[in-house]
Amino acid sequence: MLIVDANTRYAKQAFAGIVLVSDNESWITSGRRFAYGQNGSTGVMTQLENFKKTQRGLGIVDPKLVCIDIQPYGASQAPERDDILNIGGFSDAVFNVVSSFLENDASRFVREVESVEL
Repeated sequence: MLIVDANTRYAKQAFAGIVLVSDNESWITSGRRFAYGQNGSTGVMTQLENFKKTQRGLGIVDPKLVCIDIQPYGASQAPERDDILNIGGFSDAVFNVVSSFLENDASRFVREVESVEL
């Protein structure tokens, strides 16, 4: 589901956050300026702010965004912040990491990351 859909079609439904899966055709700090909207942000960031306003009106205090880039390189659609998680690549560990992030369980999130064997 795109953030636009959450902001329109599902505007009356509460969500803990949005998970965006990308093939790395996303840019926030790279030279591809055509992807930027107002104030130098991507369309994703503009839609995220709209989503957050709607969700707060539904009682969700801190809605979050998770960006998963299947082919990660040097850019993402959203800057790293407390309410945004950027993940590069994919494995079955992603589900636990995303769940922990959306539940605001920082200690579980750290445990999940540390449990991954390299």
